[in-house]
Amino acid sequence: MPTSIRGESGPVAEITLHDRSNVPKWRVFDGHDIRPGTSMRSGDELVWSVSPREWTVLGARPDGDVVDLTHVRSMFRLTGEEAATLINRLCALDLDDEMFPSGAAARTLFAGVATELVRDDLDRVPSYLILPSRSFGAYLRDVIDDAGAEFDLRPGDEAG
Repeated sequence: MPTSIRGESGPVAEITLHDRSNVPKWRVFDGHDIRPGTSMRSGDELVWSVSPREWTVLGARPDGDVVDLTHVRSMFRLTGEEAATLINRLCALDLDDEMFPSGAAARTLFAGVATELVRDDLDRVPSYLILPSRSFGAYLRDVIDDAGAEFDLRPGDEAG
């Protein structure tokens, strides 16, 4: 369910949060040229790296030796013009477009939890994937909901 950030004259921007934890996630240790701190999208597949010689792939199972991360990583997608403002309530990364453009990836602390953060804009609208350990998933969802109160953030449509 989309929610709005309200201005004095009514809604000014839409911000949504979706739980995408069941999207297949794979750790790959060879076969990609993506440098740490970046990502690349090809159709429905998204690949990123936050460590040398180690990549995460969203989508179909890649060829070769892989580790299935789906059961160990939660994943949330936060989308909207004010998504970075909300994230910066919980994370100290500089999310300015010049410092963290679409395609950027980082391992960081998010509300005190080691998390991977990937910027993956949708139709030129800022969108961030937040990937904590699944054991912290419910906690981070609650923290994001609390931080989003000033933005009138409510639980998103799980199908989105």
